[in-house]
Amino acid sequence: MTTNILPKIKLVISLTKEFIFLVVLLTLFFLIMNIWGHLEYPNLWAVALVLFSITKIYLLVSHTFKKLDTLIENNHSFNHMLLLLGAIIAIIVISFAIDYLCVSEIYTDAFSGFQNNQPLISRFSNFLYFSIVTFTTVGYGDITPIVPVAKLITVFEMMSAFVVIVFIISKYFRNN
Repeated sequence: MTTNILPKIKLVISLTKEFIFLVVLLTLFFLIMNIWGHLEYPNLWAVALVLFSITKIYLLVSHTFKKLDTLIENNHSFNHMLLLLGAIIAIIVISFAIDYLCVSEIYTDAFSGFQNNQPLISRFSNFLYFSIVTFTTVGYGDITPIVPVAKLITVFEMMSAFVVIVFIISKYFRNN
């Protein structure tokens, strides 16, 4: 019984460390951006955010495939794969919500259907909602990206959703 729980605990601890690291990095980016003139140099900060987002996606997806390979090699259960998939989806959705928050700080008119004068926690929760809607491809249209960098980061999230859902699930079932 304990040998079956140990791999789950290791996976959760590993994913928790990655999640905390990513959230800390994004939060630092947000704070540094607000301290060092995101309004004076919006295009510079937008390029930095796009490069950071591309790097984040690459590392998340490649690391997820490595973890999935380990799960497959060690013959873990379908529940372990679902745990990995759920954790990766949560990490992606929350990290893109922070990206959208950064974009809205750089360009106050980056999204329609969104009020930038709300408290930080309200803005984050609205972008978390937008990120979930984007990841699931529901796309209600109540919040819409307007500026090119907001559209680009939204496309990055859509591509991440496709890669994570389709390729990871197909890889798991192909090997089992």
